Amino acid sequence: MKRILYFFILMVVLSNCVFVLAENVDKAPDFYDIVFNGEYYVAVGEKGSIITSSDGLSWTLGSVNSDKNLYGVTWKRDKFVAVGEEGIIFTSEDGKKWTERNSGISSDIYGIEGNGDKFIAVGDMGKILVSPDGIRWSRIRMATMEVLKKVKWVNGIFLVVGKDKIILSSDDGISWDQISIEHSDIAFNDAVWNGKEYLIAGDKMSILTSEDGKDWTYNGDLTIPEENFADNNINDILLHQDKLIAVGDKGMIMSSEDGNTWAMEKEVTKKTLMSLSTDGDRVVGVGKDGIIIVSINQDTWENLTKITAEQNQYSLLENEEKSFQVLIEFPFNMNMDITRYIEYEVTDENVIALEKGNIIKALNSGQSAIKVFYDEKTLEVPVTVEKPEDNINDVEKNDDEKDNQKDIQKLKEDLFNKIVEIVIRLTIIIVLTSIIMFFVRKIKNKF
Repeated sequence: MKRILYFFILMVVLSNCVFVLAENVDKAPDFYDIVFNGEYYVAVGEKGSIITSSDGLSWTLGSVNSDKNLYGVTWKRDKFVAVGEEGIIFTSEDGKKWTERNSGISSDIYGIEGNGDKFIAVGDMGKILVSPDGIRWSRIRMATMEVLKKVKWVNGIFLVVGKDKIILSSDDGISWDQISIEHSDIAFNDAVWNGKEYLIAGDKMSILTSEDGKDWTYNGDLTIPEENFADNNINDILLHQDKLIAVGDKGMIMSSEDGNTWAMEKEVTKKTLMSLSTDGDRVVGVGKDGIIIVSINQDTWENLTKITAEQNQYSLLENEEKSFQVLIEFPFNMNMDITRYIEYEVTDENVIALEKGNIIKALNSGQSAIKVFYDEKTLEVPVTVEKPEDNINDVEKNDDEKDNQKDIQKLKEDLFNKIVEIVIRLTIIIVLTSIIMFFVRKIKNKF
């Protein structure tokens, strides 16, 4: 019996290995929420990822030592509190060293907020948790099973919003009132106070307003700047210097003075934007695929990612081939090969051709360039092609040929490594299946 137990433990370990091997390592983490504590920004995201910055421009990547997603973060009572997948809660005083706390639940927690007196966390299946210090947590029983996505302390009340148009309000975070809104599949994603009224924003460009946080009116007169954004989801809304800023799907950034008429800001990304925060002057936004955007003067936005080529310029001889690679650089010291995702054009196709998107083939002598397009960014890489000289030094020619062969060999090795990786994964799965079948048969024979 012990041997059977040992084999099953081995299978669990190997199964985990399969999942690790199968992970996509060339993907930046998604970031779901961001907060500013008066000194620096902290954003949380996929697989326990944490990024911190003092200015919103240069970032440091860290982790809470968990592979579970973090969906929300707040700063109150001299500590950061982050919440996420399967009920995880972490606290930190500096945003770098994190301590796990016991939430008492195993379902996902999506939102977290503090008001100086207590912390409130909300999540899946109508879960609401309360804590005096972010460390000790207790659950408040609610008569709803809806997904609660976010909680905000705005103008003296807690507002909770979620799926199926659910709105909850509370003065103390203990006793909650559920506000009746026409039932639908639309989710509400965020709430804000603009100095005159409360606003709630959600899916399909929905915005509701209320003067007291109890009686809500759907803003049917909302002016949407562009029709192609009519079905977009608004994921976050922020009041910054008497101006409302909203972000959402497809890199959407909007601004409004009154919450009724909205102007579309110039696009700087096509990635989904999830959350905004401000230090009072600049506004920082985070989202999917590692995207970070910054606005310093409220009028213009900057996408902090950069695209670069493996070489600043390429020189080839006629009929020569070289590999072409494009990288994206994130502001938290992470690079990723995006060659297979780019769009491109060749300025002079009589001089070069770009085969399969990653091989430059020199056709005729002359000047050309490869224009690269990726996520609202453009890069132009010059390419020069020369004729081979009759009196070229044999040694130099051999060196060029060797370099050419190295480039081709590198491509072959990359392909071979991918094939080997797939074979290893399949082999492990087959071995695990064989072991399971062996012991199933053995157990059946025994009984």
